[in-house]
Amino acid sequence: MDQAIDVEERAWDSIMNLNLKGLFFLSQAVARVMREQGGGRIINVASVAGITPDVLPIYSISKAGVIMATKVMAQQWAQYNIRVNAIAPGLTKTRFSEALWSNQDILQGAMLGTPLRRVAEPEEMAGAVIFLASDASSYVTGQVLPIDGGSTI
Repeated sequence: MDQAIDVEERAWDSIMNLNLKGLFFLSQAVARVMREQGGGRIINVASVAGITPDVLPIYSISKAGVIMATKVMAQQWAQYNIRVNAIAPGLTKTRFSEALWSNQDILQGAMLGTPLRRVAEPEEMAGAVIFLASDASSYVTGQVLPIDGGSTI
């Protein structure tokens, strides 16, 4: 099942519940607390697959939803001093993506579209999250920061 025409409703519901529904309602609950405390920061994890279609169609659609949810939350919750941003990682060496980066054929294909020609390390996501959580980004909200080795250029 690698084409949108073959997607089953059960797969749709499962991925949307995990990647979008859970994110939205958790953010909503946290934002209510932040509103009472005078503000805060929410940093969502999208994906480059939400910017450029991926081989997994529902995953791409769900991550595009995360990007729009980030923008809507940022726009509506700014009045409460809540900043909402997202990172959009490219292929990163995690257990979740191991089937991709450990397969030489898939890895080689992915690297052809990545100007830096390598897979990201998880630690490389941390710096962006620290920036978005810090006062250094105090005038940044509603943005999506691709951390993708240049693949979305």
